[in-house]
Amino acid sequence: MRESTKGFLSGLAAYSLWGVFPIYWKFLKAVNPFEIVFHRIIWSFLFLNLILLVHGQLKESFTYLKDKKILKYFLISSLMIGSNWFLYIWAVNTDKILETSLGYYMAPIFNVLLGRIVLKEKMTKGRTIAFILVVIALLNMVIGLNHLPWVSVILAITFSYYGFLRKNGKLGSIQGLFVETFVMGIPSLLFIIYLSFINKSSFLTISYKIDLLLILSGPATAIPLLTFAYAARRLQFITLGIMQYLAPTIAFLIGAFLYKEPLSLKHMITFILIWIALVIYILDSYIITYRYQKT
Repeated sequence: MRESTKGFLSGLAAYSLWGVFPIYWKFLKAVNPFEIVFHRIIWSFLFLNLILLVHGQLKESFTYLKDKKILKYFLISSLMIGSNWFLYIWAVNTDKILETSLGYYMAPIFNVLLGRIVLKEKMTKGRTIAFILVVIALLNMVIGLNHLPWVSVILAITFSYYGFLRKNGKLGSIQGLFVETFVMGIPSLLFIIYLSFINKSSFLTISYKIDLLLILSGPATAIPLLTFAYAARRLQFITLGIMQYLAPTIAFLIGAFLYKEPLSLKHMITFILIWIALVIYILDSYIITYRYQKT
């Protein structure tokens, strides 16, 4: 099998797993979202220890935990991904899967805005049009439904800023998540101990199924990241850029058809505007990549 084919299949697996995450978190609906996130952090950290040990990178990774500059930098990214995880899980378990889908559709467009504001990057005409369409889509929700999709907006902002921080960080995806889960791990462990102390913990109290799902939230977090890292080394950036929309598309289908979340005409207009914006964004990215390769 060609390396590009392996990369494509790995990317497909990663985004498909991320796409079906709502089903996983729905099984944990009886558990407090905070407790789910803190278990996710702890079990992810432990599972990443195992992965790094197998790859002979554990000792090197622990040296990063002694570097104050790295810890300070990853403290911010930890806050971004931690808040993103919490809001996502809370939204899924309060029947807002469609809003999470909308948020991750918007994230790439927010990346462009972040680049413009922080890095003073020039916005092409295509990306400007795409951003305007996103604004119109949000206004349609506010005016038509008298409701700002704040879940979508916050998910898009936290995920975009997290991606920006990680892109400019020194560590790879696995080692970076290792540091982040370490940073978040101590308060997470203290919170879980506190819940047990006041008899509010769901772990080891509700059912073995809940316990197993909480434990497996670690591998469930790390495995898609591992397959994505494998794909990223073997695929062109533009291919990965297009594939990233698979996850919110799967989530959209799950929310609309599996869990029967309300999907009014106003909702559909918003999604259609976002989809048009994404098509423009993808075409614009392709043109930029093509011109760069030609020079």
